[in-house]
Amino acid sequence: MNQFNPTDLRNRIEKLGDLPTLPHVVQKLASMIGRPTVSTEEIGALIEKDQVLSAKVLRLANSPFYGFPSRISSVAHAVIVLGFNVVKGLTLCASAFSMMKDAGMDQLWRHSLGVAITAHLLATKLESKNPEELFVAGLLHDIGKVVLYVKWPDVAGSIKGAVQPGSDRSLFEVEQELLGLSHADIGGCLANAWNLPVTLREPILYHHAPMLAKEATLQTAIVHVADILVKGLACGNPGDDQVPPLSPQAWEMLGLGEDSLTECIAKASTEFATIDDYL
Repeated sequence: MNQFNPTDLRNRIEKLGDLPTLPHVVQKLASMIGRPTVSTEEIGALIEKDQVLSAKVLRLANSPFYGFPSRISSVAHAVIVLGFNVVKGLTLCASAFSMMKDAGMDQLWRHSLGVAITAHLLATKLESKNPEELFVAGLLHDIGKVVLYVKWPDVAGSIKGAVQPGSDRSLFEVEQELLGLSHADIGGCLANAWNLPVTLREPILYHHAPMLAKEATLQTAIVHVADILVKGLACGNPGDDQVPPLSPQAWEMLGLGEDSLTECIAKASTEFATIDDYL
């Protein structure tokens, strides 16, 4: 029986106005981008008003995972090179990382960054139109956990108490049992509240059930596969030691052979060594 009312939890999500920096900046960005005359300079200037946030966005944009030949020196430049949705996502990631860091959740950030790296590699291998957006989707896929563990200690305490080391129950299963909704559901609600595009929203909402995605089907399958690979490679710790089951349909959708997969895993393992530079 659920210990928490899902409707109450959804109401809590809708009232998350106290997430540091995040909603104000993102809502402003969403309203600005709707204007046909908005410039990249205006978007950059808004983000750069928060010096800590803009520094983190630029740090991610200049990470070796993207591999741009010249340094991205301003947020406006990042918008031109990476696209608005990616910079908007990096803004979210930077704020989420601040929350994780303050709460001592470095291992969740490490896992999230590992999934971002792997999703970017898989998307590049599949010649996706926008592998940078997959990097952001990977970074944000567990954003619901940040809310659960940072903002709702009462809820988090119940979940942690039910997930014992060596248990055969996953964090995802315990969340659904106790709450009636999971961190993926919470992440999906946040993605809606922040007006994220479907290419980021569906991978967040359906990374444990990729075949439920309706529009961003390939992006969701990539994040799902990346999440499982990173769990298997033990990069970071998202909250339990269970490796979730791989969706065979999602794997088939990627259409990668064994050699391609081996190559991606080898590259990901090498790049995981640089993760500490971003912690």
